[in-house]
Amino acid sequence: MTRTRRLAVYVRSPVSDATEQRQTAALARADSLRQQGLVDDVSVTYWNRLSTGADANEAADIAAMEAWADAHGCSLAPAFDRHDRSSAFTGRDSVVTLPVICLVVYEDDEIAGVYPHAGPEGHCTVADGLDRVESALRCGENLAYTGSQR
Repeated sequence: MTRTRRLAVYVRSPVSDATEQRQTAALARADSLRQQGLVDDVSVTYWNRLSTGADANEAADIAAMEAWADAHGCSLAPAFDRHDRSSAFTGRDSVVTLPVICLVVYEDDEIAGVYPHAGPEGHCTVADGLDRVESALRCGENLAYTGSQR
């Protein structure tokens, strides 16, 4: 049975020029994996600095990423910073500060990894995630995160 593998890249906008160059390099690397036939699809979603939960799709994506982290003994902090805030205009609410770039690896529509995260082996970056995808698929391994690889 052929597995479907895809990458979802989340990119914060607007950002500084230097940050945008880092984002562009990661996007180019993800697309290179697609062009090489290692992954079937790469999607790109742009998000703002803060998620207030008003966008149902964004809130669902973040909840799925957090559920993956919980299930694998990982944390999305500090890249994802969930906190309460208070404003005279909006009152009290909970928001999530979003990372400038995030990679979600899917295998057969199940999340196989979220980068960046902090796990048993330390912090894993988006570059670590792209390395993991490329290495695993070149060796014929599945993409499921086991906590022992970066």
